[in-house]
Amino acid sequence: MRSFLVAAVVAASIVASTCASLAQTPPKANGETINIQNYAGTTGNMHAIVAEAKGFCDKYNFKCATKVINSTSVGLQALIGKSIDVTQGGADLTAAAVAAGADVTVVGTSLAASVLSVSARNDVPLPNKAKGYPEIMKDMKGLKVGVSARGTSSEWLFNTMLADGGLKPSDVTYVAVGGPATTYTALVIGKQVDVVVMFQPLTQLCRFNKTCDTIVDLTQGEGPAKVKAQNGASVIFAMRGEMVKTNPQVVAALQAAFRDAAVWFNDPANFEELVKIYTPLISFGDLAGADQLRREWIKSVLFAYSKDLAVSRPALKAVIDYNSEAGLIEKPVTVEQMVTSATP
Repeated sequence: MRSFLVAAVVAASIVASTCASLAQTPPKANGETINIQNYAGTTGNMHAIVAEAKGFCDKYNFKCATKVINSTSVGLQALIGKSIDVTQGGADLTAAAVAAGADVTVVGTSLAASVLSVSARNDVPLPNKAKGYPEIMKDMKGLKVGVSARGTSSEWLFNTMLADGGLKPSDVTYVAVGGPATTYTALVIGKQVDVVVMFQPLTQLCRFNKTCDTIVDLTQGEGPAKVKAQNGASVIFAMRGEMVKTNPQVVAALQAAFRDAAVWFNDPANFEELVKIYTPLISFGDLAGADQLRREWIKSVLFAYSKDLAVSRPALKAVIDYNSEAGLIEKPVTVEQMVTSATP
């Protein structure tokens, strides 16, 4: 009996050890090339850029190839059309795609909070500026507001902010101004708009040139409560649902490579190399002080990138609720339709 008990204990120990070993085995893909969305002229998909540059994709037995697509909606079209395998984009448009019947699954968070901020030219009167948000929104009445394109989520966001200040969308005039570079020109040089809703490096350009100022910074948790509730699932990674189901090892390998990348770019010892990686990707042309501006920009956004890719389910629900209320999501969709067991 004693020998039987000893044998049982030994066997159990071996099984436990084997299971622990298997649990610690790094995920491995099958040598595939995974095409991943990135955005030109910005820090964009930092997880993918670093994973590709530092060999973390090779570590998990796949090749990562970043593809420039400067739009969430176009990225989703490319994903569904199988010209890319991973999108990086707004959870709002991803939810709208799922609501419309697209077979898309969220596989991680890229940037937990909103990437947008509101900036105003220095000569624009803002008597309520010192009172902060939402009082400053009262100063927007009668102003021209620049957004990347008409009808986008940035316009809907600003409408929500106007409401918090007691104003209506009709109290301002919206103007499409494109990306950060053309936005800066329209705001400061051409003075075609007075205020802009834009992503970085608009904030850095304003600070560097001392010509405009960020007055509401959603990347720092300012702004409407409905938007802050979305922190944790603002900009996400998504893949085709069928790929997630049939190739779980590829998903796990991608996530592992991205987590390794996050550890690497958050290490201060690697900052100088990170700047070198981005130098050919972010150009300010002949702008004086471009190198310093680039360094400050990269340093300022590091905190915003997810370290563990975790997707907050309550935040994702807040995204769905907010955009359903705004009319951007026309059909019902649930969090459960957007995530699976492969979603961290």
